[in-house]
Amino acid sequence: MYEHEYEAMFGLENFYWWYVARRRLTEELLTEEIHGRKSVRILDVGCGTGANMDAFARQGVTLGVDTSLHALAYCKKRGIQSTALSGVETLPFQNGSFDIVTALDVLEHIDDDLQALREIRRVLRKDGLLLATVPAYGFLWSEHDEALKHRRRYATYELRNKLTITGFEVVRTSYFITTLFFPILALRIWQGLFKNSTHPKTSLYVLPSWINSSLIGLLALERRVFRRMNLPFGVSIVALARPLEEPIVRDHKQRVRAD
Repeated sequence: MYEHEYEAMFGLENFYWWYVARRRLTEELLTEEIHGRKSVRILDVGCGTGANMDAFARQGVTLGVDTSLHALAYCKKRGIQSTALSGVETLPFQNGSFDIVTALDVLEHIDDDLQALREIRRVLRKDGLLLATVPAYGFLWSEHDEALKHRRRYATYELRNKLTITGFEVVRTSYFITTLFFPILALRIWQGLFKNSTHPKTSLYVLPSWINSSLIGLLALERRVFRRMNLPFGVSIVALARPLEEPIVRDHKQRVRAD
């Protein structure tokens, strides 16, 4: 991400509908995973400016890593000290260090997302959980993706395949932000037709408070549906996966260990 985008993120994360909806969904999924446990260790990779870490810290000991010093500086502004400067491809932790790893809109920023997934699997405990979100559908690519320095967008089958070949058992994948899919699609098409800037900009526009609150409420209703079934399409993808004890990958000739 560009440096100024971290400043925007820091200012928006606590109230903007997109961040709030994703965080509340993530918290609900983590609560289900943690239920009944006395203690858990959570790693938030690509922690950004720290709002998610703040929320996760209520559920367990939470650490964060990010490749940006600017992002980590904003974490410190929130009073968060348990962070480290690191890429996801080479995490500075021992094998099996964490019960849960979250990667919230991170994998799309990484050139080698397969290596990132292998490294996440390495630091997870045998019964651990990866909770990841990624942007959906290549045809939604827009100036927004360019501003955030995305490398790709995903389809569910692609994400499932990448999780499988890097040593995970996929528990669940589902699209999310379904109710706003068509308005966002229209916005992306409009942006593409009328792009007139050499400097790409995100689609994170500050909305009137009543519209912002309405979108948060709408996505709260969507979360109720999400808890009961997978959603068939959406702007985002949510994945839950666990590390296999003996992961394998298959090529055309033979079966080999993944690590």
